[in-house]
Parts: sequence; structure tokens; C-alpha cells
Amino acid sequence: MPWWRLNANGSYVFFIRSGSKPIEFEKGKNAIAVPSLDKVPLIIDILITAVRNGELDEQLAQTKKSAPVLKYLKTA
Repeated sequence: MPWWRLNANGSYVFFIRSGSKPIEFEKGKNAIAVPSLDKVPLIIDILITAVRNGELDEQLAQTKKSAPVLKYLKTA
């Protein structure tokens, strides 16, 4: 599953996922607008720095809290 999508206007939308769920940066905002595909590596570098500095700790913690608990069926 790609982490970006092409908008109708030619720009891109970049998502960060924890598991299969996109991380919400602000209430109702779970993507970053990127003007062109060649800017995606820069956005990734900025996000890596933010994670290393603890700037996304709250968002990552929220994703873990809302993760579903998996239940397994026992087989005979």
C-alpha cells in the first residue's frame, strides 16, 4: 500500500501509517500535502527528524491506544 496519493491538481498527499491506520497530525488531518513527487524524500527526512526529536510521540501513542485487540480462534 503506497504512502502517497496523487491529487487531481497534480500535487500529492503523503500519509504515515502505524500498522494500517494513518497517523492523525491534527484533529481530522491525517496527511501532508506535497506539491510534487520529488519533494516526498524531503518530507520523509523532516518526519524522521521529528520522530527522533520526539515530536510525533503523542500522535504515535494515540494510534497505539486505538489499535484493535486481536482475538484468535482456537482450533481443535
